Amino acid sequence: MSRLNFLSSDRFVGLVFIAPFVVTALVFMVYPIAEAVRMSFFSYNPLRPDLTSFVGLANFEFVFSDPLFWDSFRQATIWTLLSIVFQTVFGVSIALLLHRALFGMAFFRGLLLFPYIVPTVVIALIWRWIFNPEIGVVNHFLLWVGLINEPVYWLSTPTMAMASTIMLNVWKYTPFVVICVLARLQTVPLELYDAAKVDGAGVIRRFLDVTLPQLREVLIVVIVFRTIWTFNKFEEIYLLTKGGPGTSTFNLAVYSFEQSMANLRVGVGAAAGVVMMIMLLVGSIVYLRIAGFGSEEK
Repeated sequence: MSRLNFLSSDRFVGLVFIAPFVVTALVFMVYPIAEAVRMSFFSYNPLRPDLTSFVGLANFEFVFSDPLFWDSFRQATIWTLLSIVFQTVFGVSIALLLHRALFGMAFFRGLLLFPYIVPTVVIALIWRWIFNPEIGVVNHFLLWVGLINEPVYWLSTPTMAMASTIMLNVWKYTPFVVICVLARLQTVPLELYDAAKVDGAGVIRRFLDVTLPQLREVLIVVIVFRTIWTFNKFEEIYLLTKGGPGTSTFNLAVYSFEQSMANLRVGVGAAAGVVMMIMLLVGSIVYLRIAGFGSEEK
C-alpha cells in the first residue's frame, strides 16, 4: 500500500519529470567532462589507439611550457574583456531605448532577436564577405565616403582580425544582454523614478541612483555567463579567421582544437580544456565574491 502511495505522490511525479534532464545532463555534460579529465592524463593518437599510454601530468607540463598556450590565453582574455564591455554597454543602452513606450516598439524588440537566432555558420560566412578587401561592402563604403584611400585587409592583419572577431561576437550576442536587462527594467517600480524626480534628480542621476542599482544583480549574472560563453567560444573565431593570420586570433578553445585535431595530441588538447575549465571556475567564483552576489544586505 505504501508503494502505491509513493507512486501516486507528488514526489514521484516530480522525479519522473526531472529524470530526462538528469539523464541528458549525465550523458552530454558530466560524461564529456569526466572523459576530458581522464584523457588529459593519457597520450592518445586517434590514428594509433593501440599506443595509448598513461603519462601522468606530462600533458599539463607541455601545455604550461608551450608559449602558444600563453599567447592564446592572452588573446582569449583580450577577446573576452572587450567583447563583454561592448556587449554590456550596448546592451544596457539599447534596453533603455526599447523600454520607452513608443509606437512600433514591439516590432523593434522582435527584430532585435535576429542576430541571436541566425546560425553562427551563416553569420561567419556573411561577415567574411562583408570584410573582403576587394568586394566587401565595408571597404566599399569607407572608400566611398573618403575615410580610407586603399582597401583595408580586415582578416589578414593581426589587429584588424582580432577587431573583426570582436565585432562579430558583439553583434551576435548583444541581444542576449538586451533581453535580460529589458526584462529587469520592466519590473522596476515607477515610484522610485517619481521620488527621484521630486528630489530634483536629472536623467543621469536617475540612471546612476535608481536604474543601475536595480540592474546590479542581473548584470552580474549576465556578465558571468557571457564571460564563460565568450572565453571558450570556438566556432566564430575558427569560421572567420581559423585563428589567423598565423596564430594572432587563437584563443584557448582554438588552441585545444588544433592540438587535438591538427597535431593529433588529444591528451594535450584535453589538458588545455581542463585548464580552461578550472580558470573559468575559479574566475567566476572570485568575480561573484568580489561583486557580492548573493550576500545579504546589512
